[in-house]
Amino acid sequence: MRSADPKACRRLWRCVLIRAVLDLCGTGMIHRAELRAVELWVGDWPSSAFRDVCENADVDADRIHAELKRLLPLSPRERAAEIKARRHGNGAPEMRDAA
Repeated sequence: MRSADPKACRRLWRCVLIRAVLDLCGTGMIHRAELRAVELWVGDWPSSAFRDVCENADVDADRIHAELKRLLPLSPRERAAEIKARRHGNGAPEMRDAA
């Protein structure tokens, strides 16, 4: 049996983080329950599951959590606008990494 390609695994876990960001923004066919689930997953403190995903994605869990937590008080539409601004260089580089 072959061992997994570390770069491919890292890309996979980064896709999990990207999906979480998209879900926080209400992107796609997300239901209110799914939106609430991802908000709880981000939560007030990075859970062990959150830390595991970040570790596997090779990103700093505390830094990513802090950036995602700042989005929680915003509406999904405001979150999307904030992330778009950050991705285009008008915000923190951490979110460009996450998004």
